[in-house]
Amino acid sequence: MKSICVLFALVLGISFSTQAQTAEEIIESYLETIGGSDKLESVKTIMTEGKAQAQGMEIPITMYQKAPGKQRMDMVFQGQQITQMAFDGEQGWSVNFMTMEPEKWDAEQSQVMAAEMDFPDPFLNYKEKGYSLSLEGEEEVEGTGCFKVKLTKKPITIDGKEEENFQFHYFDKETNVPIMIESFAKSGPQKGQSVKTYMSDYQEVDGIYFPFSITQKMGDQAVWDMSVVSMELNTEIDDALFAFPEKEATEEGK
Repeated sequence: MKSICVLFALVLGISFSTQAQTAEEIIESYLETIGGSDKLESVKTIMTEGKAQAQGMEIPITMYQKAPGKQRMDMVFQGQQITQMAFDGEQGWSVNFMTMEPEKWDAEQSQVMAAEMDFPDPFLNYKEKGYSLSLEGEEEVEGTGCFKVKLTKKPITIDGKEEENFQFHYFDKETNVPIMIESFAKSGPQKGQSVKTYMSDYQEVDGIYFPFSITQKMGDQAVWDMSVVSMELNTEIDDALFAFPEKEATEEGK
């Protein structure tokens, strides 16, 4: 695997900070930098092994992603494998940590998840998805100069009210890649609170660059810190992996 760096952008002949004057140009340069749209479109599945740091503990995790919008994340906690979340494209579910039984999400949770599913990249074919871009200026993220791009998706309905759905992506002006994404909690007691996801250590997997270090903060507090150990593209993943385990849930409930 190779790590992405300033030299990589220069080798490609991209003078990002001087040439990219619009949000559209920034995204075009970004997609080219990480491998190109054709490469991204060829990705049908991603399987990721990693280690998460949470509340002072190291937690092994495995994440499965499959086009167009299926996802599952399992973790090993106190020696037991637990499905922290799974989404089959329409319905989400997870294992209750208290009862250790799978439980379906409510309709609104699943709708919000569906709105967030942009496999393998939210900017790939964004116009066809009905998304729009705007350049919100330049800002520094932990001392790094960035372009701030607003990605506006289709509205979602929360508590019966249609609300705007958007994120801010901060692109390093030298390396062309996002180093932070700012979104906002859409429901629950923390609704409206800023959620910041920091990305670094971009490495190449089969010709595409992915962040191998990811930290998520809510407010000023880190709630999730993950380092990728390995990643495989286009390995076969059965759709059944994402489906709610109806029979298993029934048997365990008896």
